[in-house]
Amino acid sequence: MWYRVLVVLFALVTLALGTPELARADHDTGPTRVYFPETGHYLSNAFLDYWRHNGGLAIFGYPISEELTENGVTVQYFERAVFEWRPDAPDGWKVQLRRLGAELAGSGSNALAFRRIDASSDAHCTFFPETGHRLCNGFRAYWEQHGGLRIFGYPLSEEFVEDGFIVQYFERARFEYHPEHAGTPYEVQLGHLGLAVAETAGVDRAPLAPVPGVPNYDPGLWQQIGPASVTSPLAGAPVHESKWIEVDLSDQYLRAWENNRLVFGTYVSTGLPQYATPPGTYRIYAKLRYERMRGGTPGIDYYDLPNVPHTMYFYGGYAIHGAYWHKNFGRVMSHGCVNLPLGAAEWMYSWAPVGTLVWIHP
Repeated sequence: MWYRVLVVLFALVTLALGTPELARADHDTGPTRVYFPETGHYLSNAFLDYWRHNGGLAIFGYPISEELTENGVTVQYFERAVFEWRPDAPDGWKVQLRRLGAELAGSGSNALAFRRIDASSDAHCTFFPETGHRLCNGFRAYWEQHGGLRIFGYPLSEEFVEDGFIVQYFERARFEYHPEHAGTPYEVQLGHLGLAVAETAGVDRAPLAPVPGVPNYDPGLWQQIGPASVTSPLAGAPVHESKWIEVDLSDQYLRAWENNRLVFGTYVSTGLPQYATPPGTYRIYAKLRYERMRGGTPGIDYYDLPNVPHTMYFYGGYAIHGAYWHKNFGRVMSHGCVNLPLGAAEWMYSWAPVGTLVWIHP
């Protein structure tokens, strides 16, 4: 395979720094400060960008405090998370998530669930030797589809019952299974760990009054800019094809076309300069719902990525696929393949049959 994801290095950095901020937040334009009347708090600048581009309300919940200073660090509390501002961290890592799951893990009565086990991965579960725990079935699907290691971290427990729910702890979250919402997006929910630690620490959560000129939060406040605004194909594009995929290497953007009509677009991550994604015209020759990708040199660039979703090979080992290990779309990052956000990869996989033309250009 042409993938050389530095999983070992990435894991070490993730454990040390937390989770990275979105590397490129200039995909749209809109306000830099908004108000949430639901809790009476504001969200601004880098914290707002991170919240919006990494799951928003569903992953982090509403802000429940203003920005505060704790031990010399600027933080803000949310229902399900605590954001920290680390100005001296490398670019892409300045906004980090506190390891709330690790702080609260084992605080209940079920210590047995947190003991390391010896297991292996199979069709239903992925085993993480880093922490000695499995991730299975619905919780695994949610983890993969909503940020994976980058947002939630490694599993710190097996599944067990807590407060009447089947739960599982991760470095930065607690997953909860809600059978009353089976078959809906709310079947798996995230525990309110941010609220729990805020209450324990006595964080000031008193609501503030709205300030004139600061809008209430609404996703429609932001407008797409740059390559996302393109609606017509370039000269020389293969518009004779009923379905074709354009990968714009300069703008790190993928578009799906039906003849000359744009039907879908998303930011992507293509190959780093030393592993450049090859320009040219190709066709999808194989599709795999999940692919296990592994290779490289042990101790240098070895990787083992289970369940890489919605993989579509178009040239040798080069493929278009979902990436759950990062969310830095809009920047080169891969070792040759075209990395897509998980939702975008799922859409493309359903839309593009084997034989679909792939046009990659500078």
